[in-house]
Amino acid sequence: MKIEFTWPRLVKTLAGVMAAAVVFVGIPMMTVSATGDDYPFKGRPNVVDPWGFYTDYCTSFTAWRLSQAGIVFHGASLRGPNGQTARFGNGGNWDAAARAVGLTVDSHPSVGAVAVWHGGEGFAWPGGHVAYVAAVSGTQVVVEEYNWSHYLAYDTRVTQAPRYIHFRPAPGGGAPPPPAPPAPSGPAAAVMVGHPYRTTHTLRIRAAATVQSRSIGLLPAGSRIMIVCQVRSASAVNGDRIWDRLQGGGYVADYYTTTPGVRTFSPGLPRC
Repeated sequence: MKIEFTWPRLVKTLAGVMAAAVVFVGIPMMTVSATGDDYPFKGRPNVVDPWGFYTDYCTSFTAWRLSQAGIVFHGASLRGPNGQTARFGNGGNWDAAARAVGLTVDSHPSVGAVAVWHGGEGFAWPGGHVAYVAAVSGTQVVVEEYNWSHYLAYDTRVTQAPRYIHFRPAPGGGAPPPPAPPAPSGPAAAVMVGHPYRTTHTLRIRAAATVQSRSIGLLPAGSRIMIVCQVRSASAVNGDRIWDRLQGGGYVADYYTTTPGVRTFSPGLPRC
């Protein structure tokens, strides 16, 4: 059997090998990646965003990521569960503002929390720094952020923050989970057997098969996924229009998975 080893296939194969190493150590071994950078204001710095922060800075990116979970700032201010409103401003002010409006601030990380550094902590600039917690393993976290490793740009890194703001109650505290996307109709509705693969990069789960669709979760590199079916989308990721529907609901870009197909449907996986 002749195997055509194209450049896209080589990239995907090498990424799969790296993902296996990531699973072994338990924390994604990636410090800088742009694969999750879906921030809508990138490359347009120093403009006031819809939430009252300056674009391309840590506070704007974090406020935008929180807005995807329904937590919306107005004029850099937020009304909390105690009915009070506070201005959050620079990243180093966020924990004090969060406490003032009745939010929990502690040293225990959770996915969806906001990591906070005061000025000078961990080399944070004098105004402090905030980052969005995308994954947790013990006391270590993977954060998404702007304006840290790269000036006015995105990165992810493994770290441990001094404190975390919890905008939602901890599991068991009564916070409803995000709604699952509707079940597919047609052939995919009848064929719900998942096929196991892994992610090769930190990867967002979308409510629909487009990069513009609402984010409903995030998978660290090397995560095991169960793919139910594949669909060709009008939304391409690195030239690949194939998206995978997960057994638990939601879609991921196929380009960043270990499926054998490269910019095409994979054998053995049904169409959605």
